[in-house]
Amino acid sequence: MLIDFHTHIYPEKLASRTVETLGAKAHIPHYTDGTLGSLTALMDREGVDRFVLLHIATSPKNEGNVNAFARQTNSARHPSFGSVHPDSARWKEELLALKEAGVKGVKFHNEYQNFFADDEKAFPVYAECGRLGLAMLFHGGADLAFSPPEKCSPARMARAAKAFPSANFIFAHLGGMRSAKESVEFLAPLANVFTDTAFSSQYVPLSAGREVIEAFGAERVLFGTDCPWDTPARTLAYLKAMRLPPLWEEKIFYGNALQILED
Repeated sequence: MLIDFHTHIYPEKLASRTVETLGAKAHIPHYTDGTLGSLTALMDREGVDRFVLLHIATSPKNEGNVNAFARQTNSARHPSFGSVHPDSARWKEELLALKEAGVKGVKFHNEYQNFFADDEKAFPVYAECGRLGLAMLFHGGADLAFSPPEKCSPARMARAAKAFPSANFIFAHLGGMRSAKESVEFLAPLANVFTDTAFSSQYVPLSAGREVIEAFGAERVLFGTDCPWDTPARTLAYLKAMRLPPLWEEKIFYGNALQILED
């Protein structure tokens, strides 16, 4: 079994334009047209059994529409994560609606949402996610489309995670895009912190990637691609080249994801 814990789609009317714009801004290619149909076809071709759809409320104004789309696209084959914005007046109601709809988590992208991960204005949101049992998945580290300073560096993420030890945090891109050493130092020691492998095949050297995975341990790493910006085949080849123990591969490729999705 293979579960991709980190994929993106957009509403049909916006999808093509959105992936073209985002890809041009970050100077990276895309491997789907941004629609659910295109993503599903790619996942079928490359042997992915289930894939998690991550949605981002880039502003308080679009939070409701983003979560409506998350609930609409949520299914057993492709579970959705919703999103809330800490500047929204309705974030608490949105979280409850997501929980009642069977959504398992929420996605934050601090660059697009324009707040630092350890900004205390977001702490009530994190606390409520923890209370509701909603996993929180963050873009970790640098983003190719944004200039420094990083709003979700491993050090900032660690401060947030330490404040809520009973909540589950997932920091994508092996804990921080272009921040493997910092991820090992600040995030790997925290028991409530997971990471994923999204987009790492292109930007994290093999030895550094394995070092991060070994520091976190097999139980706290999730297979993810960041599709449409990378593919399962490329990510799988990257991980296979690490020659991890078979039991580690089972947990990373699907076991850890099942624990979160079926809890």
